[in-house]
Amino acid sequence: MLSWFRRKPRFDRAELLERWFTAAAASGSPRGLAWVSHSNAGAVVWAKSVAENQWLALIPVEVQFEPRLGSELEDVPQAREPRGVIAVYRCHGRIWVPDSRVIFNLTIPQLLERSGGRWMAA
Repeated sequence: MLSWFRRKPRFDRAELLERWFTAAAASGSPRGLAWVSHSNAGAVVWAKSVAENQWLALIPVEVQFEPRLGSELEDVPQAREPRGVIAVYRCHGRIWVPDSRVIFNLTIPQLLERSGGRWMAA
């Protein structure tokens, strides 16, 4: 495992976060909120998907949302508060690809613990 870390694919965090943010903003989730901006919220955590034998990069990100006009959240002040999320990347060969899922309401240790052993910290 240590040898993989010495030769792992290049991980340009800023570029990858921009790609992730664009894809996540287009997802339509959470309903009624528009993705406005994002910022770094911590260090990358390297993990492995045991069943798929695939390397993962988990990045904590703080995301700013705005309620969409006409949505039921338009008058909810909490909808404008930044939220912590986890961006997930999978290593496909020599390329890091943002996962389509965005993990809300969990820290990375909680995510790994709740995975039931499917994801393990590297």
